[in-house]
Amino acid sequence: MSEADCARPLGVTRQTNNQAVLDRPAQRFLRDAPAGTGKLVERDSVLAELARLLTESACGHGKVAVISGGIAAGKTALLETFEQHAVSARATLLHACGTPTEQTLRFGVVEQFFRGTTGSAVARLVTDLIASPYGSESPDEDSESRIAHSVCAALLDLAGEQPLVISVDDHQFADHASIRVLTYLLHRIGSAPVMLVFGQRTGTSSGLVPEALRHPDSRLFTLPPLSQDGIGRLLADRLDVKAAPRLAPGCHALTGGNPLLLHALIEDCRALGVDGMSEPVAGPAFASAVLSCLHRGGPQLQRTARAIAVLGELATPALLARFLGERLSVVSDTLEALELAGLTAGSQFRYGRARAVILGELTAAERSTLDLRAARLLHADGVAPAEVVGYLLDAGEAEEPWAAGVLRAAGDQILTHAERALALGEVGDAVRYLESASRFCGDGRQRATLTARLARFQWTVSPAAASRHHGPLRAALRQGMLTDGEAMRLVRSLAWHGQPGEAVRALETVTGPPDPAERDLTGRWLARWHPPLFAAAQRNGLTEPLRAKNVRAKTSSTDCDNTAMVDRTEQVLRESRVGDTPPESVLSALRELLAADQPKRAMYWCEDLLRDAERQHATAWCAVLTDLRSAINLRLGELADAERDACDALSLLSVRSWGVAIGSPLSHLVLATTRMGKFDEAERAFTLAIPRAMGHSGYWLEYLVARGHFSLATGRPHAALDDFRTVGDLAASWNLDDPVTLPWRVEMARALAQLGQADRATHLIREQLAMLGSASGWMRGVSLGVLASVADLPQRRAILDAAVDLLQTAQDGYHLAHVITELGRVRHREGRLTRARQLWHRALRLAERCHAHPLRREVLACLGALNTDARPGGPRDVDGSPALSAAERRVAELAVSGRTNREIGQTLHITLSTVEQHLTKVYRKLNIKRRSELPAVLPV
Repeated sequence: MSEADCARPLGVTRQTNNQAVLDRPAQRFLRDAPAGTGKLVERDSVLAELARLLTESACGHGKVAVISGGIAAGKTALLETFEQHAVSARATLLHACGTPTEQTLRFGVVEQFFRGTTGSAVARLVTDLIASPYGSESPDEDSESRIAHSVCAALLDLAGEQPLVISVDDHQFADHASIRVLTYLLHRIGSAPVMLVFGQRTGTSSGLVPEALRHPDSRLFTLPPLSQDGIGRLLADRLDVKAAPRLAPGCHALTGGNPLLLHALIEDCRALGVDGMSEPVAGPAFASAVLSCLHRGGPQLQRTARAIAVLGELATPALLARFLGERLSVVSDTLEALELAGLTAGSQFRYGRARAVILGELTAAERSTLDLRAARLLHADGVAPAEVVGYLLDAGEAEEPWAAGVLRAAGDQILTHAERALALGEVGDAVRYLESASRFCGDGRQRATLTARLARFQWTVSPAAASRHHGPLRAALRQGMLTDGEAMRLVRSLAWHGQPGEAVRALETVTGPPDPAERDLTGRWLARWHPPLFAAAQRNGLTEPLRAKNVRAKTSSTDCDNTAMVDRTEQVLRESRVGDTPPESVLSALRELLAADQPKRAMYWCEDLLRDAERQHATAWCAVLTDLRSAINLRLGELADAERDACDALSLLSVRSWGVAIGSPLSHLVLATTRMGKFDEAERAFTLAIPRAMGHSGYWLEYLVARGHFSLATGRPHAALDDFRTVGDLAASWNLDDPVTLPWRVEMARALAQLGQADRATHLIREQLAMLGSASGWMRGVSLGVLASVADLPQRRAILDAAVDLLQTAQDGYHLAHVITELGRVRHREGRLTRARQLWHRALRLAERCHAHPLRREVLACLGALNTDARPGGPRDVDGSPALSAAERRVAELAVSGRTNREIGQTLHITLSTVEQHLTKVYRKLNIKRRSELPAVLPV
């Protein structure tokens, strides 16, 4: 090729001695390549130089290029772009990549040159040479040299056909035999159309690079991290033009200009949406890219990064060298590589969560080993126990004598570590910290404090696990080592787990300075939910420690009093913190809001605290708050939500962890499923084993009310009456007879009405209304609805109108639907058919929204009655078929004739329960509420 030919730009096609001149202009390559890849930024000058070297090598001037850069600096992307150009320019490309795992494979890199091209003569020659006897597993130096020389000659022969580009990425991992071939080639490409391109990571060394850079036509290209301007251009191209200037500084701070990290960060930002984003947000893609960089860097880089993660702010080059057992120069080089990769600044990570991401790859045993090594190192350096104790706690083991001393000296710091872990939702870590500290604590009082704190932390996850500390805590209480607050929490825990005797004995040993808030809370809680225990405390003269008198809710407060109470209650909830505030205080406050006719406010605070509990993985808190939400949904008539919450609450804790309080979610589940008509599900709830001690708690009364409600709905009013009578007797003897929180009179009146005992039902409801006074518009509305069902027809409409007004204000869709249905019956009897239809359609919508299917069927029957004619045989359904079955009609006729239920059963040879079920269906089908109305609609 003449000098004139070489002076021409790439793109002129000529053939000289079977050698093709490259035919694609370098200018076009430089213009198109960066845009085509969508990856390369601030690499134009390097690409231009590589293109120029390729042009010159094609003219018979061998060239060598070494591309160096940090981890994931874009070397591979740059090589790939250049290789695409070389191929399109009709050069022969031989590509290989060195890897640590194949570094011992002789001629491994050379073999990669011809992978997939076994058909060519040169490929067969090289393969035969490597597989020849000279290529045995244990060759001598002379035989390997002859093979390398022959392979080199074959490669040069290949360059005789057309220009040759040999590209080796990560060549620092090339095997020794391949390096020998490439070294021979270096010395023989002076006048050959060959270009050698080597990629290597900055900071690594191999035997080839110094030799390559001594070549007269060699160039070293070092790829720096991307600048902030370059990052801005990439953000504008791949993310958002408007957001690029705003996000570029933060992206540069997080990535240090590392392209791999930057692309991952862009992916995370795109997933979240950049509108309104002021700072980039690193997510899972970025965390994965951090780990990818470390894995690419090799074992030494990974070990150093883990050491930085363990030591945290204490990490310095000197301390890291001792921690790793390496020379300081080695550690300094590794730190430089980490900083060049954009992972660190100095010896600290740029990315705040890098520590958690890196340590998250370790097994528990590996993490423990590193933490223990750090503790030993810091203790040997004389670092204060407060700085060392965290590593001992994370290690989870400390057998050395000095470790016990550190743990004893850092008691306050241990509590701080545990509190911090609990706040972060790492309850398991908090428990482990306190367990480790208590094992090595020599001071009895401090050990008691740690055990009390441990029990409190464990309760947030598993009350059953916390109960195993009852024994040590009772012993500590007898020795006067518990504070008053710790003693009161122990008493409440013993009561929760159904150990009233132990709770009373614990009260008898309380001697410390009183904590008024804890004593007041304990007294109110025991009096409301564990009244026999509270009574036993009274008999033993222990009422003063509890500071509780009459805890029955005040039911005749004025609006002003009620507003003040709500404000005080919300202030308690506003200051409550999951894991810190006693759960009994939170539950009491929420129930007070509910009793004060503030279900929406109760729901707001319940869900706010529930979100906090979920963030902290506080399972027990989640369970009791979800149960409370079930109660609130029942109060609002949201039956499906109440059922879901009750099921969730029961699934979150075991029966043992629930203790006697399991009666609460069970009661809510039974009430919700019964009102929805899911009688099989309600009945299954009664098969769940409950603690015997629940029968001596306030939860037993809620359970009996729910069971009586179920019996009433399934046609067993006598069984229901027994349960409600028991509730009334216990409520009176336990001083819990509150018409709002335990409305047993309302339920008992319903049972009496179903049995035809209207006078007794009326007496109970009037007693209920008298106790209520002006309090609780919701409960007055419910009570009036029951009173209307047993009142004479002329009085019924006025009572129902008042009930509707109260229940509408109370936002109780379920009971409102019942009252409106009854009001529609009254209008129907008055002949106001259009108004009756309007009322029943409204009731139907409410019943459907509440998922109250039995009530829905009842309303549909009422609507069907509007089409009933007066044909013989009595009332008929919409389709004209008789409304009553033959058995129902026989029972109804006997009832009209004045027979009692027992006499009807004896006459028809059926059980008393069957008679009650038939009459229930008759009343529903005939749209009446009591026996006395039968003659008017079913004459004998």
